[in-house]
Amino acid sequence: FIMRRFIFASHHYLAYGLKDTVDFLTSKARTIHDINAYTQDKEQDLELIVKSLFDTFHEDDEVIVLTDLLGGSVYQKFYPYISEHVHVLCGMNLPMAMSIILAPEDVPFTDERISEIVEECKNQIVYVNKLSSASAMDCDDE
Repeated sequence: FIMRRFIFASHHYLAYGLKDTVDFLTSKARTIHDINAYTQDKEQDLELIVKSLFDTFHEDDEVIVLTDLLGGSVYQKFYPYISEHVHVLCGMNLPMAMSIILAPEDVPFTDERISEIVEECKNQIVYVNKLSSASAMDCDDE
């Protein structure tokens, strides 16, 4: 691939907030494009916004898209772009974003690696009340 691109896309400002938090927590300068849908009084042409962004990328760029809801209107605009070089993940959260952003740049993402990241991120979703107090206190702080 030529260049790795990141897109966070959501309803309202979740994408911006996630991007802002990732920028704060990581010291690596990355270009993350955030698309915050339905934030204006008038209907945004989300399809045009997505197309315009993809038009700025090279066809061999590796593009990682994180969206908020599987099947949602935001996700649906990225579905047509899915390819060997364009990976779309739904249910974005901070562990997912950090794993994707901090992945080694010299190793392309494969279906297997993306699946591993998704599984690892699922393990970060925990109902803490059900943990023993010792387990809950053993969690790493960043």
